[in-house]
Amino acid sequence: MHSDDMTTTPPTVSKFLKVLGGILLVLIAVALLGPGNAFGPNTPSPRTSPPSDIMALDDWLKASESATPHLREGTHKGIVWARSDRQVTPWSVVYIHGFSATRLETAPLADEVAKALGANLFYTRLTGHGQDAESMGKASAQDWLADTQEAIRIGRTLGQKVLVISCSTGSTLSTWFATGPDAAMVNAMVFISPNFGLKNKLSEIINYPWGRQIATLASGDTIRYNNTDPREAQAWTQAYPTSSLFPMMALVKKVRDSDLSAFKTPLFVLYSAADQTVDPEIIKEVYARIGSPNKAIDAVTYSQSKGQHVLAGDIRDPSSTQPMAQSILQWLSGLPSS
Repeated sequence: MHSDDMTTTPPTVSKFLKVLGGILLVLIAVALLGPGNAFGPNTPSPRTSPPSDIMALDDWLKASESATPHLREGTHKGIVWARSDRQVTPWSVVYIHGFSATRLETAPLADEVAKALGANLFYTRLTGHGQDAESMGKASAQDWLADTQEAIRIGRTLGQKVLVISCSTGSTLSTWFATGPDAAMVNAMVFISPNFGLKNKLSEIINYPWGRQIATLASGDTIRYNNTDPREAQAWTQAYPTSSLFPMMALVKKVRDSDLSAFKTPLFVLYSAADQTVDPEIIKEVYARIGSPNKAIDAVTYSQSKGQHVLAGDIRDPSSTQPMAQSILQWLSGLPSS
């Protein structure tokens, strides 16, 4: 017997290892090439533009919202006029709420800022929000892009300058707008707890191959929240399909991976280091990449809001509304007059 006979792999074992290797390669390919969570086209859903005539806006909005089924009271799109004659004001304020929320989430924060500025205020409503679970499940990221575009166009009709105040995923949408071709339509932005990545890192699995399927297996078909406060049930959708998370997570990744040096709009970020919904470290990382020459960030310590995400407003923390409004106004007053 030759000395190397003991180290020679028998033919049957060699064949088995080759088959096993082939199976493993196929499994890896299936895993890597599986269905992903595609963002889709980087364009808003087609939609009729709002009227440019300021006097026509109220009726146009009422007609649009009255055709929306299952709309909860107080969650509709609408204008809070600075004056009874409904004229253009030096500033307008546009409020864009977060995922599963409505205009009520931080109210009356935007109202207080608008009053101090003598500004008309527009509250938008993201598609599917303020309604029911089925409606949430039908919304796409492109619908929300269209909502954002529409809101800012209305803001331009209402005021000579536009201040956008947004919360959580509303800030993700605002960032998308600020890096796009129409960014100059907005003069200043305020982000409250912007969503550039959720606190729960497992949520990122959604954007991996087979991530949608894994998320559905892990969470079931429906996500539910049991809040005993009726104000919570009015302001937030308490149950929605797990699939509603997919366009939100695709949007977050799309915006986070974009060229944020193109973001030149003056920006003020308010966040809490104890946020239990979004990751504060990612907020700081994204903020550092934003190219605005006029930007500021404030780690809020005065809010007593449970979960430290929605940091002000009558529902989560009434005592923080005035301090936050004053902080926003002070920052805005320090911007270059141009």
